Amino acid sequence: MNTRKNKVFPIILTVLIIGIIVYLFTHIKQPYIECSKETTFDKNIKVEEELKTTLDSNKISTLTVEKKIILPDELSSEKRLNSMKSALKGAYKYLGKDVKIETKGNSVIATITLDKNQTVILNDITAIYNDDVELEIISNTKSNDVISLTVKDKYTEANLITRLRNYGYSCK
Repeated sequence: MNTRKNKVFPIILTVLIIGIIVYLFTHIKQPYIECSKETTFDKNIKVEEELKTTLDSNKISTLTVEKKIILPDELSSEKRLNSMKSALKGAYKYLGKDVKIETKGNSVIATITLDKNQTVILNDITAIYNDDVELEIISNTKSNDVISLTVKDKYTEANLITRLRNYGYSCK
């Protein structure tokens, strides 16, 4: 009878340890970073960027970027919005199906979702008004004015936030 009691304690301890390990694996969260930036150009044309990313073992594992170009009412027209939509499609063509571009109200929105080894360029859109709305989209990843991020880039949470803040992004 004593041997039976001696076997119960190791079984309970084993079940308890397995339960703790399962709990830890299901509740450990990867660092999640959200940053945004709004820039206002000529004639009150705005460009908003919102970045959401997760890090796994100090590497970027997913990236979602929403770029929104907002025209004031007096400049908004279907023709202009479609022209901007075409410009964004051409600029982000290299990302293929990972980009969704749509118009909503007075704005054009590009949503980029990456989980493969792809590069996205942030802070790359400048809006100029010179008798019409013109977009300059920088495609050079080596430009000093832009930030390029690639899935699998190595960053700690603090390093990535610091880098984005240095370019004017506010992060949560």
